[in-house]
Amino acid sequence: MVEDENMNKQIMLDDLDQNSRAILEGVVRRVTFRPETIIGQSVIDVGCGEGRLLERLLQGGVQQLAGIGWAARMQTGVAIFNGVDLCQSGWAARLDGRVYDWVVSTEVLEHLVNPYQYLKEVRQLVSPKGKLVLTFPNVHNLRSIIGYALKGRFSGFFGPNFNQNHPLHDQHIFIPNMHLVRYLLYLAGFTDLKISYLNGIGRLFSQTTLLEATPCAPIQLPE
Repeated sequence: MVEDENMNKQIMLDDLDQNSRAILEGVVRRVTFRPETIIGQSVIDVGCGEGRLLERLLQGGVQQLAGIGWAARMQTGVAIFNGVDLCQSGWAARLDGRVYDWVVSTEVLEHLVNPYQYLKEVRQLVSPKGKLVLTFPNVHNLRSIIGYALKGRFSGFFGPNFNQNHPLHDQHIFIPNMHLVRYLLYLAGFTDLKISYLNGIGRLFSQTTLLEATPCAPIQLPE
């Protein structure tokens, strides 16, 4: 039985690049770091894509799972909310007030025109004692710093592609500078930020940032 589970896990990871594998496994470790409590916890993957993370969380013992996507693959035992355009305001209302212990969003923020609006929507899904887990490209690593110095743009941003059949831009268009991301999270109603890095060692040599935040009262901006 254990061998079968390990084989299924390996099949899921074999066709992923190194950074995608690091993101998937890093998020799973973060959410399931306390196996004794995760069974009763609810988790939603916002921007769940093909559902690889949801499958790994199922393997990790999470029993209450949901996913939000544009054309997400339906899965047994997972509540899927399909046809959701994360670029638009108001999409969180599709969930009718449901909240979750863990809200996960991997590699979505950098594709958005208005990340602040997105974080406001995400905030509605996090339970009062819940957690938000985000991953996005680390623009503070050495490669990006050199790329910006030599070419005037961060590595991996503002590519030529645009997918007309999907509401998210193919290219990375929002530069997730950590100072700005912290501020947007603060305005959207999050605090107690914890930052770690995936696929590398430390800020200068890692490709991806993983951020965990706790909900608080949103800041009321003047009209």
